[in-house]
Amino acid sequence: MSHPETDDLFRARLLRVFGEELRPFIRIATGAELDAMGRKYDRFRTGVPRKIMGGATQNIPR
Repeated sequence: MSHPETDDLFRARLLRVFGEELRPFIRIATGAELDAMGRKYDRFRTGVPRKIMGGATQNIPR
């Protein structure tokens, strides 16, 4: 499994998505705060949305 992005790399990706009014908050946020902000725009630290099978986020039967 790959390692999650660092805060700096994830922040750089988020800055391209967020508008000017939210950029100051992105620049000072760290860790879980960055993750929460990214979730609002379906951006996740690994770059892959967590939605699976058409948006289902529940356990999948094996």
